[in-house]
Parts: sequence; structure tokens; C-alpha cells
Amino acid sequence: MIAEIDQFMSYLRNEKNSSEKTLESYGRDLNQFCRFLCGDLGPGVRDRYEVRAAVEHDDIIVVSICGDDITAFIEYSYDSGLKRSSIERRIAAVRSFFNFLFNKGHILKNPALKIGYPKKESRLPKFLHNNQVEAVLDFELKSFIDHRDRAVLETFYSTGARVSELCSADVADVDFDSSRLKVLGKGAEERIVFLTEGAGASLRSYLAERRKKFRTVSDPLFVNNRGGRITERGVYDIVVKRARAAGMLDRVSPHTLRHSFATELMDRGADIRAVQEMLGHKHLSTTQVYTHTTKERLRKVFETYHPHGRNVKE
Repeated sequence: MIAEIDQFMSYLRNEKNSSEKTLESYGRDLNQFCRFLCGDLGPGVRDRYEVRAAVEHDDIIVVSICGDDITAFIEYSYDSGLKRSSIERRIAAVRSFFNFLFNKGHILKNPALKIGYPKKESRLPKFLHNNQVEAVLDFELKSFIDHRDRAVLETFYSTGARVSELCSADVADVDFDSSRLKVLGKGAEERIVFLTEGAGASLRSYLAERRKKFRTVSDPLFVNNRGGRITERGVYDIVVKRARAAGMLDRVSPHTLRHSFATELMDRGADIRAVQEMLGHKHLSTTQVYTHTTKERLRKVFETYHPHGRNVKE
């Protein structure tokens, strides 16, 4: 099998003009497949996964590989904790390899012909409950940075804006009288998002501290410690820092706050088209994921409190 892999890689490089990234990943996946079939990935692996491919001189006889061997490799990949995207790439590499061997006449039957890709998982967006958001916001305001961070977090949770939209917002985009903020979304489309009383107060406090520090306040709404426009990476660091300080060790990002905004609105009965407009989603289907999120929360409540629920405590 080693020789066949070399031929396949040469074909990808010289005839298909595949990228270096593809060559590297396919080569790695196929060598891993070969090692799996040989039993080199741990004692008892071949027996545990019932590998049937024949080993000769520490190599695999290609014509002895069957569909069950490929399925076993996929199962091994799942058991190893690989991400779905990595498993899909492994499947693509194996299928391409056997298609090549079949088309070149190296094998008479393609064992990967009926090997399909795993179904996409339904991944619900990660969000924070309202009390968790409050915990993230609960820190003392001792410095300009503290005031700035509180304003950033409050504005995120109030508006549900994208991180890029908040970073590009200017002071002139804030209308304190009507509690609104104008943002520039995808496709250079402007939209209006709304500020809660708390977000408005945090912004006023932050701008006052900023005036003390830099004497003037103009242009970028949110700035770094040197007065320049804050970057998306800078905002990400703020969210991570404050979330960890609140005891949340799981990954929390600016997008988490956007998801939390949408989830709370849907939970409280907001019209889905209104939420769509506030989020700046072009298609309603993008917003509909939050209806699944709220249903999942309801299911957990049911299982916890229904007398016959899975999680009910006696």
C-alpha cells in the first residue's frame, strides 16, 4: 500500500496540481489509514475493529482491503475524538485514493464506492443565560479600561451587533436621546440597533473617562489604551478576560454575546422577523436556529421538572 500511496501523491502533485495543503493533509490521512490497517496504532487495534486487510512485510496488500476496513477506520477516527471536519477530510482522502487505484486498474473493485460522509450535526449556537451575562459584567470600575470594557460588553448584549460592526462604529453613530446606535453591517448595509438604559449609562461613563484620558472624544466609538480604534482581536480579548474573571473557563467569544442576545429575545416571545432585522440577517433561515435553541431550553426544563422527566430529583 505504501507504493500505491506514493503513486497517488505523485498523481495529485503532477497531474491534478493539488495545493501543498491538500498534499500534506491527504498524505497524512492515508499514512494514518495504512498504519491503522497494519495495527501500528496500538496493541489490539486490528482485533478490536475487526480489520481484515492482509499484512505482508509490514505493509498492506491493497487488493485485500474491503469496505468494512474503511468503515472501521472511520469508527476509529470517531473514537479518537477527531472533529467531524477532520473525519470528513479523511473520508475524502480515502475515497480519492481508491478512485485513483480503480481508474488506473490497480484494483478490480472499489471498496470505498459506498462509503458516504457522516450527516451534519445540528450545532446549536452557544449562549450565556442572563445571570451569566450579569456575572461577566460584575467587575469594579477602577480605570479607563474597566469603563471601556463594561461599555463594550453592555453594548454587545444590548444590540446583538457583530464584533466588526461595533469596532467600526463611531461616536457620531450613537444617538443617546433615542437610545440608538447606527452600525454598518454586511454588504455595507446600515441598520439601527437599540441601547438599553444600562448600555447607554455605561457608554456615557466610558466616554467621560475617555475625555479625561485623551482630552477629546471623536471618531472611533471604542478605542484601545492608546486612543486608536479597537480591533476585533482587542474586543475578543476583552470578552475572554472578563468571562474568565467571572469563572467561565469554557470558550466565550463576542459571538457568544450575540447569540445570547438573540436567544433571550426569542425566549421572551419576540417576533422572529424583528429579531432577524435586529441581527442584520439577510435570510430568515439564519435566524430560525434560535427557535431550536429555545426549544432545547424548554426540553431541559421539562426533563428537570416533570415528575417522569429524566433529570428529576426525588
